Amino acid sequence: MTFIVTLIALLIERFFDWSHLRRWVWYSNYQRAATKRFSDKSPYFVLAVTIIPLLLLVVLVEVMVKHTLFGLVEFLFQLFLFLYCLGPQNLWADTFACINALVQGDTQLAGEKLKSSFGVTDASSRQALHGQLLKHIFIAANRRIFAIVFWFMVLGPVGAVLYRTITLSSADFPKQEAVPGLLHEARSIESILDWIPVRILACVFALGGHFVKVFSCWRKKPLLELKMNEDLLTECGAAALGNNDIENIAEDGSLERSAISLLDRSFVITLVAVAIIVMLN
Repeated sequence: MTFIVTLIALLIERFFDWSHLRRWVWYSNYQRAATKRFSDKSPYFVLAVTIIPLLLLVVLVEVMVKHTLFGLVEFLFQLFLFLYCLGPQNLWADTFACINALVQGDTQLAGEKLKSSFGVTDASSRQALHGQLLKHIFIAANRRIFAIVFWFMVLGPVGAVLYRTITLSSADFPKQEAVPGLLHEARSIESILDWIPVRILACVFALGGHFVKVFSCWRKKPLLELKMNEDLLTECGAAALGNNDIENIAEDGSLERSAISLLDRSFVITLVAVAIIVMLN
């Protein structure tokens, strides 16, 4: 079931954009209410109070629907939850929209689009925007897709909900509406949750792109440090494309499109790995 859920969810996410149906405003409101209610408590306590009940609810529903209608209800529940935890915004739709805005040559419009889609604030030049977009494609690939797949494989639906709620708590750009008082603590937890997925995804980039360049990049990085997650991912992603200078790239959107092709190959490799793991179990 795990492989089928992952396969269907990734196919839907890749070819259909239903971000407008994936609303998390209720979670932000719930977290704000908890923050006011427990204003004298530590941010970690507030995070626990807001997230643990959701995880327990997921476990409860999972137990209730298990084996119902020969597992069909459980399958539909897992598929819905998996799809709901992806994103929240569609990676491919946002990326292609940003590329088109950049190629059109309107720096102001492109800057606004990158800010709303990826939280990019460096709009000093078109080339800077291209570089920022390329970096955020790789970061968002992990944050919106790959880490969800990883934690779903490890902990099931609970893992997907845990990761998404933590990232929503740590987000700092408008569409995510995070609670300011929890940002630092949530980011620390997110860095821990990202540590393994980021390094696995970097390896997958090697398999889907320039193998030698990616592992050359690996050797230059202190791999154990949590703060290196994003730098490792973006530099390995660029190396997989054969580009070692992410700050100076073509302004025609070709490298960003190559990054999307790399991600498509990487997710196919991921699906194959998931299938093998499920078969071995």
